[in-house]
Amino acid sequence: MKSRAFVLLVAIAALVCAQPAYAANESKAERFMNAEPLEPMARSRTDAAEAAAQVPGAAAVLLEALRWRGRTASQIGVPAKLWCADFMNFVLKRTGTRGTNSRAARSFLKYGTILDGPRVGAIAVMRRAGPNNGHVGVVRGTDGKGNPIVVSGNHGPTVMQSTYDKSRVLAYVMPPDYVLQEMASAASRASASAQ
Repeated sequence: MKSRAFVLLVAIAALVCAQPAYAANESKAERFMNAEPLEPMARSRTDAAEAAAQVPGAAAVLLEALRWRGRTASQIGVPAKLWCADFMNFVLKRTGTRGTNSRAARSFLKYGTILDGPRVGAIAVMRRAGPNNGHVGVVRGTDGKGNPIVVSGNHGPTVMQSTYDKSRVLAYVMPPDYVLQEMASAASRASASAQ
């Protein structure tokens, strides 16, 4: 009899623990009502590539950046301190072109065409504390408030995707035309050698 009571008590405890926790007078529908962003975010690499394809050259840059998520500076082969610009230059080199060859994030302000707003696959140049400090990465999308979702190096110890406040953005930049042409040539050569 004691073992039956114990089993019943354990079953009741498991049932109680399995129930979702809600705030007082809150239903499940209310709790998750605003969970989705107002603007769509690419859910997969393929979705991201399709969105980036709207901007020439952007798909290759974004997909290459996404490929390195979770990796550290040493795994990529760049210096381990203040390496966001190193990562951006690394991504551009891997897509068959050149970057700024500078370790300064703000060097990308003079890299290409300044856009009027965020575009998937564009380079986002942001401010950090200090007059000359900055951060740089590739735009993957925006959240419901227009804040860019950026894939960047030196986000903590790894390459990560994170949302940044749009007030921090100094500029959204697309690589110059000659860079886009170099990317297209590299892609053609890679396609030809694969056949």
